[in-house]
Amino acid sequence: MALAISNIPILTGAAASSFVKNAEEAEKNRGSVDFSRQCAEWSGFDVRNAARIAKLRAEGKWPF
Repeated sequence: MALAISNIPILTGAAASSFVKNAEEAEKNRGSVDFSRQCAEWSGFDVRNAARIAKLRAEGKWPF
């Protein structure tokens, strides 16, 4: 059974100009992402989940 080929939607009007503006803004700020919040959330992950990690390692399912 063949799948129908669908058209790719094209942005027009206000949505298109907003998209271009946001893309240009993101390009200017490239590499300026602050990961401090994510690091704070993940700090201590292995300590809090030591039992779960040990179980996954024993089963060979822990990727690290």
